[in-house]
Parts: sequence; structure tokens; C-alpha cells
Amino acid sequence: MEEDKKQRQEQTDTKMVFDENPKIIDSDKLPIQPPLKVLRYKTIKKNNSLGWWSAVVLLEDHQKKQVCFYRWRKKDNQWKRNKKLPFRTRTEWAAIKEVVESFLSELD
Repeated sequence: MEEDKKQRQEQTDTKMVFDENPKIIDSDKLPIQPPLKVLRYKTIKKNNSLGWWSAVVLLEDHQKKQVCFYRWRKKDNQWKRNKKLPFRTRTEWAAIKEVVESFLSELD
């Protein structure tokens, strides 16, 4: 049982993670470095000509999962992190979501 779990973990550690946004067709690798381990991600918006990229990423940091909103800026032909907003719990996300949704009516 423990050996099976270890083998599955090793497979997860080495598997490629692809963008879940089918509109993104370039070959840029998600600019997140170890010890962070990307489990899934989806690009929200990417503009190579202006050098901006934003995505939501499910990652593991020291064996704890979190969902993060990232924004990168391309500088010297490399993507560098500009912003990171982590959500570590459903409660944390719910509080932010509630406030954002209450402000959205102001946009219409």
C-alpha cells in the first residue's frame, strides 16, 4: 500500500503539466520553480507582445496544496513573477470572492 502511494507520487513528480486553456498554443514553460510543484494551471490572459501573463495555478508547497493567482512580466526575454495571490483555504477564498462579487454590480 505504502509502496503504491510512493510510486504514484514519483509519477506525479515527473509528469508534464500542460495549460488547461486550449487557446494557448505557445511552448512557454510555466515560470514556477522548485520547491513549488505545479499540479494544474490555466492561463487567464497572455500577451507576448506586451509581456504580460496571468494564470491560476494549483500547486504544492512543502506538501501543502494551495491555489494561486499569478501575474508575470516578460523582461530580458524571461518571465519574472510580478504578483502572487495565494488562497490556502476555502474560507480564505470565500471571503475574497464575497467582496469581489459585491463590487461587481458597480461595473454594469
